Amino acid sequence: MKEFRLTMDNAPGSLATHCEAIAAAGVNILAIVAIGDDSASAAILTDNPSDTISALDAIGANYTVSNLKSAKLDHKPGALAGFTRGLGNSGVNLRSLYVMSVSGDTATIGYTTD
Repeated sequence: MKEFRLTMDNAPGSLATHCEAIAAAGVNILAIVAIGDDSASAAILTDNPSDTISALDAIGANYTVSNLKSAKLDHKPGALAGFTRGLGNSGVNLRSLYVMSVSGDTATIGYTTD
């Protein structure tokens, strides 16, 4: 799976323009987080990376693509803290993290690193 990290103008409709382009390409957005402040950014996971690239290129989007890794953790207090501390202690810089699903006693996470 690929993560698309967008940098956008912090203006009304900027995120909509990107989502509309992805939708027009027939691509489903599986997960998204968007943050606006002095600048605006979003991280998006889709069901079709190649068509997402074509859609974003067609609107001149400013983006990067990263490989999304995954891990299964126990669904209990401290599991995520332990996972992220382990990465940090190994010198791995975490760029993004998603809780993809929770089923019973297990949580599946997706994450990107430098």
